[in-house]
Amino acid sequence: MASSKPKPNEPHDKFIKQFVPVVLKNLFESQTSVSVQLAEELAIDILCTAIRRERPMEPDPNLGLLGRLVTVHPTIIIEHYSGYLDLEDIDSCISRSAIYWELNKGKSDNSRKIRVTKASAINPNPLHLDRPFTWIFTAKCGENSLRRWNATPALEFGAHVYRLAAPGLSMGIVELESLRYNADTMLLKMLGKAESAKMAFADILKLDPKLELRNDIIEVSIKYCIYLEQQERLTEEDISFMAYAKEVEEAYQEWVKKRRAEGKLEGIREGKLEGIREGKLEGIREGKLEGMLKSVKTAIRAKFGSDTLTSQVSDRLHQLNEQQLDEFTSKIFEWQQPTEMVAWLETSSL
Repeated sequence: MASSKPKPNEPHDKFIKQFVPVVLKNLFESQTSVSVQLAEELAIDILCTAIRRERPMEPDPNLGLLGRLVTVHPTIIIEHYSGYLDLEDIDSCISRSAIYWELNKGKSDNSRKIRVTKASAINPNPLHLDRPFTWIFTAKCGENSLRRWNATPALEFGAHVYRLAAPGLSMGIVELESLRYNADTMLLKMLGKAESAKMAFADILKLDPKLELRNDIIEVSIKYCIYLEQQERLTEEDISFMAYAKEVEEAYQEWVKKRRAEGKLEGIREGKLEGIREGKLEGIREGKLEGMLKSVKTAIRAKFGSDTLTSQVSDRLHQLNEQQLDEFTSKIFEWQQPTEMVAWLETSSL
């Protein structure tokens, strides 16, 4: 009997959509569940656009291997698979990337100037400077899948990282479970499962307490754990994640008590993290709405430009409830002009 395979949108994949934008926030503006339309609606898990477009990009040393992976291109698509990656999954990733590029290449000044040459056809880097590079993060990938797409080891990144050498695909695969666990792979291991994920969560607290990255990860982990606590049904993967996050939370609370006893607890961030965990349901709801508003504003800037996000539009957004923000997030990918967005806001925020 074939084993049941986790779907790409299972709860743990919701965590990566919170985790990656926070971790890469100093380098990329990230959107999640980016809709691409064809005969049916498809969605890219995470689309990361570099804040500064210079090339080559300099990796953030605090991000380890993840930081080096995302510097291959100023626009990165990340697709996450909690289970075993098969041929159909790779085909889907290729389709979503191709459709996204087809819909957006007209916005690129460079795309029309680049011609395919004999050298570029065998180059694993994108043929178009602005065409996104896709990284597929997966638990495991079989030899047949790697062989079919001529996946070759990306030696500059170490073992278990591959590029699909077929011309023009601009895509790579990272086998999370096969990566050797160390400080360099710690962030990627948090996106996997098994014992190494547990180690990664535990090691987060060993980072410098003044490091913004450390506190960002603790915050998003606790928030996600709270989200799971509100769900009626939990998968085995959810329960494992909560166990990892719980250890981070308990160790963090011990650190807070120790610092408080020493009279050294200071800074708004510690109070913010503590408040997230102690918050009542209303506090959780407000935190979720704040995050949704931030994502919506990022999507507006990416789609229509920063000038569109006027104070009037911002005021309208703050009048929306959670359900309306969800609807807005889906509709923004349908609107072609900012006037359509404004008209919807004027109706929905009454």
